[in-house]
Amino acid sequence: MCLTYPHIGNVGANLEDEESARPYIEALIVREFSPLASNWRSSESAQQYLERNGVPVIWDLDTRALVRHLRDVGALRGVVATDGTPAEKLVAEARALPTMAGLELAGRVTCAKSYEWKDGSIDLAGRVGGAAADSGATARRHVVAYDFGIKQNILRLFVDRGCEVTVVPARTSAADVLALKPDGVFLSNGPGDPEPVDYAVENIRKLLGRVPIFGICLGHQLCGLALGGKTFKLKFGHHGSNHPVKNLRTEKVEITAQNHGFCVDPDSLPADDVEITHVNLNDHTNEGMRHRSLPLFSVQYHPEASPGPHDARYLFDDFVTMMDGARR
Repeated sequence: MCLTYPHIGNVGANLEDEESARPYIEALIVREFSPLASNWRSSESAQQYLERNGVPVIWDLDTRALVRHLRDVGALRGVVATDGTPAEKLVAEARALPTMAGLELAGRVTCAKSYEWKDGSIDLAGRVGGAAADSGATARRHVVAYDFGIKQNILRLFVDRGCEVTVVPARTSAADVLALKPDGVFLSNGPGDPEPVDYAVENIRKLLGRVPIFGICLGHQLCGLALGGKTFKLKFGHHGSNHPVKNLRTEKVEITAQNHGFCVDPDSLPADDVEITHVNLNDHTNEGMRHRSLPLFSVQYHPEASPGPHDARYLFDDFVTMMDGARR
C-alpha cells in the first residue's frame, strides 16, 4: 500500500476503528511517518500497531512520484527491502510474484468459522449504536453476511438498523445459509480477482430469488458474474475517498470511498434483467446495479466508509426495506 498524503500516523490507532481482525497489507510506503500520536481516541502509535501485526513500513520516499508512475504504467508488483540486496535481484523477485489477475484471495482472508456480530457503531460522544439501533429494536431482521474479507463497519451499520448478524465463511453453501433462515444475505467486500471465486458465484445463483441480496465491492462483482456478466481489471484501480458517483435513479451525485482493482462490464449484463443504477463520473465505469424483478442490488464502492464519506449509507436502509418487503 502506497499513500500520497504527506503525514501518516499522527492520529495513532485504536481498537474501535479496526475494520478487520488484523491488517492484511504486506507493507506500507509513505512520505512521512509520525512516531507520535496526537488524538484523544488513540491507544497506541501507528508504528506500534503495525509492528504488533508484523507489517513493515518504509518512509522518506517520494510517494507522489511513485503514484504518478503507477497511473502511467498501471498497477505493479513490488518488493520492499532494506538489507542491501542489489536492485536487479529485487526486480527479478518482484517479477516472479503472481499478478492480481487470476488470484483468489477471498479464501485467504475469510473467517475460519461462523460467528455472531453484536456491536453497533460508536459516535463521537462514545455512545454505541444510536437512534437507528433503537428504531429497529422492535423488528429484528436476520442478516447472514458472507465474509470475503468483510469490513467490520458494515456489520456495525447492520446492527444500528436493528439487524441480527451472522457472519459465515466464504465457502459456506447456499443450503447452509438458507438453513439459518435469513431475512437477507449480504455479500462482502474482499481482495483479489472475482472470477476465481467461482464457488461464491454458484452460491449466489442458488440464493437468487429465494432471499434478498445486497453486495458491496467484491460482492458486487460476484453478483455481476452470477447474473451472467463479465469482469475486467482496471489499469490502476479506484482507491481512497472522494470519488464522485452518480445515482441514475435519483440523479444525485454521491461522494464515495473506493478500493478495488476490478470492475463489472455493464455491456456484458443482460439488459432485460439488470438495471445499472450508479456510474462513476471519473471514468464512467459501473458502480451499482439491481435486478429488475428479483430482490438483489449491489454497489462497487463502500457506503459504510469509516470515517467517511457517508453519502451512500441510505443503501443499508434500502436493504432493510427490501427485507421487510420480502417478509410481507
